Amino acid sequence: MTMGDPDSVVRISRRQVLRVFPKTGAALVLGLCFERCGIESETDAWLKIDAAGNIDIVVARSEMGQGVRTALPMIVAEELEADWSKIRVLPALADRGRYGDQTTGGSLSIRTSWKRLRRVGATARTMLVSAAAGEWSVPEKECRAEVGYVIHAASGRRLGYGELAKAAARQGVPQRVRLKEASEFRLVGQPIKRLDTPAKVRGRAKFGIDVRIPNMVFAALARPPPVWRPSRWL
Repeated sequence: MTMGDPDSVVRISRRQVLRVFPKTGAALVLGLCFERCGIESETDAWLKIDAAGNIDIVVARSEMGQGVRTALPMIVAEELEADWSKIRVLPALADRGRYGDQTTGGSLSIRTSWKRLRRVGATARTMLVSAAAGEWSVPEKECRAEVGYVIHAASGRRLGYGELAKAAARQGVPQRVRLKEASEFRLVGQPIKRLDTPAKVRGRAKFGIDVRIPNMVFAALARPPPVWRPSRWL
């Protein structure tokens, strides 16, 4: 895949196959399979669209002030043609088998997640368009995704992602999906308010030091008291 190719498509390999979980009710849930491809669990999901049109995106990198919990969802939302106001961000479980290497550092978060997250968004978009075309009994090429809706240009009909989630979950997962050209981007490259800022400025953000679990114990480093010695200059 190259950014300059107008017919740019991505082929999904066996190891990277995208999976759909229709068992969650009226929701479209997509996940990427890594080393443990036998797992069948919703917790593998990278993207979930519920019946209300809310979109949960999992972020597998740590937010350390670099804005990654906004930048990475933007990549998925871009290819998905999502309504940004419907995006909700969830942290990935600390499970390499499900979410791969979650190391955060070296300014690598975007460059190592770029293609993977674009595939997730593009695949969900393709399945939603296919579901809408089936609902209207029209060719998929006559339909387009736009800001949380699939639109049939000829008739002006439109359906929201939430309305299509259940039908999309029944679609076969496409093995090839078209990725956007850079000229089509409307989110990536634009100034977007960071999603983590409101909670931080309002004192609601939860950091590692804030975590409490049942029967939690605490450790402290004990240091010996300093030994006073008279100065040799006195």
